[in-house]
Amino acid sequence: MKGFCVVLLALAVFSSAHSTELEEVLVTAQSNSGDYYEMPAVTIRKKADFLVQRIRLINDSRSPDLRKSEILETIDNLIKASKRVNGIELSYGDGFLVPIKLNDDSLQLIEDRKKSDTSYVNIIVKVALNEKQSPKQQIAELRKFISKAKLVSRTEIELLGDIGLSIVGPEQYRYEILEKVAFESKKVKELLGGTCEMKVAGLEGRVEWDRSGMAELTLYIRYATEVSCK
Repeated sequence: MKGFCVVLLALAVFSSAHSTELEEVLVTAQSNSGDYYEMPAVTIRKKADFLVQRIRLINDSRSPDLRKSEILETIDNLIKASKRVNGIELSYGDGFLVPIKLNDDSLQLIEDRKKSDTSYVNIIVKVALNEKQSPKQQIAELRKFISKAKLVSRTEIELLGDIGLSIVGPEQYRYEILEKVAFESKKVKELLGGTCEMKVAGLEGRVEWDRSGMAELTLYIRYATEVSCK
């Protein structure tokens, strides 16, 4: 196992030298890989940080400037309302989520190609998972919050898909996964006997995830093992 431990040490040094601010990752209602049997043998399970609902704000006022101002005012109403409800937040993005800022240039309205004089923007309404409440209760509260949104003029809300999840900084669980891989490899080597050697590859890969429950994720690194016995 000496070579394996050296790999773990090298990865630890590399990761520490390249640490970055924790990113929030969106997980859709479906699993990431879609196939349980594609996962490696060693995984860990973690609670997600947020339940999320993607929504689309649509406006068909004639003037583009009016459409923009009415949608942004609606978002501002949502932001103000979220501050009065514990755990509710608004974010923006597809793979990685960032807090919504109305003056952020990345918050761009999209012109609907199928409908004339219609613009929309997709945003995320989310609620931090609370151990004192069941996920079902929190989902109900999240949808209730959305249903009570103060819409401006011709702005409408459309739900996009089912409730998803988000997790903050999945890479922070790298060492926990690697420790479990090391323990598993050591146990396998002991069972096979002293004449067998194990090689583990792929540990330099990023942490991946699959949804495994209403509010739970399975995290893993796609590694492969090779066993040779004399």
